[in-house]
Amino acid sequence: MLDPQIIQPEEATDTGGSQTLTFTLQESMPAAGLLRCRWEGMFLAPAIHVDVPMGRDIWIFLIRSPWFPLKPSVSKPLLSIAHDQSIANASINIDPTGGLTAAVSNTGTSFKKVSLVMSRRVGEFVSEEVIGEVGSGTGNLSWRPIMRSFDLCFAMSSSMSMGELAGVAQGLGAQFSSGFFGPGSIIADYILCDGPRTGYSLLLRGDLGLLHHEEDSTQASLAW
Repeated sequence: MLDPQIIQPEEATDTGGSQTLTFTLQESMPAAGLLRCRWEGMFLAPAIHVDVPMGRDIWIFLIRSPWFPLKPSVSKPLLSIAHDQSIANASINIDPTGGLTAAVSNTGTSFKKVSLVMSRRVGEFVSEEVIGEVGSGTGNLSWRPIMRSFDLCFAMSSSMSMGELAGVAQGLGAQFSSGFFGPGSIIADYILCDGPRTGYSLLLRGDLGLLHHEEDSTQASLAW
């Protein structure tokens, strides 16, 4: 749990003995999440931990997608790589509708292809999305953030099984293969939704063959 804070709920008990806890929360940020194929990843969302004496603790997660338009930005608008006499460039522009466009050029013969890649980071976990590739000459590429519509509250015990976790992930849109003893691998990296809590880097990568490449990058962000 990141930055935990102790909050005192308002308690009420009805005539039947049922207890109600009311929590007052501060304004929260949208959730972020990344799951990789082997169920490695992280979700960032406001959560309430209820310590139940002599019983299972209760976790309440508030998963909400951005409720405002996202505005992308980049630290530098031009990416450039070179090798021998070959040069590749990507000129980045902000799409007023909330995405990015790029004019990519690849001159010379050193780069077998050049790729424009969006790298996302949630916590320590990184996922790369290939926006597009240009073999030679020029090409126009575009990228838009992944937008989903969530406003959910999940309540669960602290001892969640793998099957229960898979059910939550599937309900949020993740797809995974069938395993012999439960859920299999996630089919492609799963992004909960794009937003301000995810870290972004935009990369121009030139393929030289034999796993060698040249690369230039810029930091990107999505804010409101």
